Amino acid sequence: MSKRKILWLSSIVALVLISAGAGYFYWFGVQSREIAAAILPRTLNLEGHGPELVNRIKECEQRIRAGQDVATALAELASLFHGNGLYSEAARCYQGMIRIDSHNARWPHLLANILAGFGRLDDAVLLWRRALSLKNDYTPAQIHLADSLLKLNRLEEARKVYDRVLQRETDNPYALLGLARIDMEAGRWGVARERLEAAVSSSDYRIGYDLLVTASEHMGDKTRAEAVRARNKASGAFIDIPDPWLRETYFDCYDSYMLSLAGGTAEAQGDVPFAINLVERAIRLEPKNGNYYVQAHLLYLQMKNTAKALHTVLKGTVEAPDCADTWHELAVYYRNVGQDQQAYMAVLTGLAHCPNSPSLHYMRGEYLVTAGKLEEAISDFQQTASIKNDDGSPHIQLARIYFSLNRTDDALNALKNGYLSEPNSPPVLTVLGFYYINAHDEVNARKWMQRIKDQPRIMSKERTELEAAFYQQFGSKAVLTFWSRRVAVLP
Repeated sequence: MSKRKILWLSSIVALVLISAGAGYFYWFGVQSREIAAAILPRTLNLEGHGPELVNRIKECEQRIRAGQDVATALAELASLFHGNGLYSEAARCYQGMIRIDSHNARWPHLLANILAGFGRLDDAVLLWRRALSLKNDYTPAQIHLADSLLKLNRLEEARKVYDRVLQRETDNPYALLGLARIDMEAGRWGVARERLEAAVSSSDYRIGYDLLVTASEHMGDKTRAEAVRARNKASGAFIDIPDPWLRETYFDCYDSYMLSLAGGTAEAQGDVPFAINLVERAIRLEPKNGNYYVQAHLLYLQMKNTAKALHTVLKGTVEAPDCADTWHELAVYYRNVGQDQQAYMAVLTGLAHCPNSPSLHYMRGEYLVTAGKLEEAISDFQQTASIKNDDGSPHIQLARIYFSLNRTDDALNALKNGYLSEPNSPPVLTVLGFYYINAHDEVNARKWMQRIKDQPRIMSKERTELEAAFYQQFGSKAVLTFWSRRVAVLP
């Protein structure tokens, strides 16, 4: 065959291939447009949402209907819906993206996230398996898949997924926690405890500490259980694994409250910089909400950026002067850096704006006690107690003042009111225990010692001191001096 014929045939083949490719992409573009257009809601209630979000949603819809970069527009629309809590609309968009961009693991993963949140675990499991078939090393998808299998009581399937995570990340606390749950279910408490110790160690006690308490108590190690409980005062609420794909939706969020919640979750996950990013966005969206300034202030303090922390809380007092927490945090900041005069002025200014704030009344009461103005402090602590009726602290402070003024009956009534307000408060229980021991009232002392014994949050040192005082008092009738020392250090 001549060179001219070969060139001619090559040109024909190339032309056919180009035409076929162009035809395919034209067909695919039409298909994508039809899929996306069919997904768009005919009616969408956006009442209550800000104009920027509404405009972005409308712009995406217009691009889809015009066939302009349909996949990108639909992906953006999905993120806008998901990031602003419009979950059913987001789910429809993800279903479309699964068809249009079928080799991208992100879409089945994010759709599974939504379905699992509504309890549709079986459907979510299928989607997470599909996502992992496309990207088998995306850890959040693996953990969510395993957690869902665990909830469905498909324990062996869950174990295999957790094991695969640990093959790549030997100290992943979420996989260790999941396996520990399976071990506990099977009665393997020793193995479960080892895994939980590893989980709390690798997560700095963010993951698994509540179950570590349970496992330690089950195995009779009360000392370890008490140590873990004392270190972590918070509840055992589960913290989701950080998920970069899910986090990206928050950059399209225009709901300041959702951003604040997401910031709290990021903080709990140990990612304070990302938490600050979200909370600062919440501030920009709602600059008159003082709670967000307080949240950002505390996050900056965690980052040891004291200058930014002070600037943020000062701005909060200007933008939201009716938010008592901004004044309280400003006063606490000044007090912590030794500027007591500025702290006291912040308390007084805050009370001028927020006269019913229990935290500010409590703090002014503390300053009055320090200044020796005990009678004046009584009204502040009484007002705190009347507003914050589930807190024993103001009653403890009142008891301290009354004992100092030799008003013993008033002091005892304050302690009893503290117990009624917060029955499980360790300070209230221990002070009442010491009071009855010192008062030679063995019957009541025994009653309160039993309640102290039943309160695991009381530190072992305090418990030991109470037991020693009890046996010393009712054994040798020796006069105790501990009570006066105890009053001096009351919070």
